[in-house]
Amino acid sequence: MNKSGFFFFITGALLVGSVAAAKPLPAELIMPGGRSWKGQVFGVDGDWVEFATGSATQPIRVGANTIEELVFTVDIDKAEIAVLNRKMQYPQIIAMLETALKPFEPFRDIPSNLTPYNAVLMELYYKTGDYAKSLEYASRISEDARDPGLQRKSVVFKGMCLIETSRLDEAEELFESYGWTRDLPDDAPAEDLYITAKFLFAKKDYAAAIETAAKVVAFHSQDLEWVRPAEQLCAEIYLEMGMLDSADEVIREMSLMYAGSFEAEQAQQLKIKVDRARVRKSAQEL
Repeated sequence: MNKSGFFFFITGALLVGSVAAAKPLPAELIMPGGRSWKGQVFGVDGDWVEFATGSATQPIRVGANTIEELVFTVDIDKAEIAVLNRKMQYPQIIAMLETALKPFEPFRDIPSNLTPYNAVLMELYYKTGDYAKSLEYASRISEDARDPGLQRKSVVFKGMCLIETSRLDEAEELFESYGWTRDLPDDAPAEDLYITAKFLFAKKDYAAAIETAAKVVAFHSQDLEWVRPAEQLCAEIYLEMGMLDSADEVIREMSLMYAGSFEAEQAQQLKIKVDRARVRKSAQEL
């Protein structure tokens, strides 16, 4: 160990207090400047993380806000999760991930390699309609600036959850801070256009919503992550506008192009609503 590293551990050792009883977890402690040590974490005590190197006889305390990252080993069968995801067995995946990540919960506020798993949970909770849990994970990820792309995506999910829970004032404040307005240019990122369209739809500004959602399909046709929900949103808007034939056409295209996907399944649920609306319309015309 270099001199700076030795000084770091001696300083930490002087701050050792009572160590909370906990099952130690193997981890690599990464500090600013590229310094790192492999060992075990024992828990969190206020603003301190209790950590011991492999050769240490007792843990020392490291300031939580000085840690660049904790790297854990997570026991997750990614191949099995991929299979379950294709089958849309989302509750089962959630249960697997939550069980695997539970031992690391005390370290949730410290940067770690668990963020990608949290992102999966954010999306799965959203898909299963548990918007409170999705928002919880989105808020947690949005505070982590190590991956700007993922951080921005988490903000989009945060906005979607606020919309789904009718917290439109909070959503509007969030959107304004990111420039997500009805006047977005055609070449704006797909997720920006989609979330703006979704917000406009929630505000019942259907004309602006369909125009914005259509931009995702027209200018980001290869970005299926956002094109598929954008098409589904178009169908929903058409339904609300009473344009049932247009809604049916979008649903039909989605069922053909995205067969077996979450969005295709959602489209079929939407088809039921369109059919009911057509029955009501026919009854009114009699």
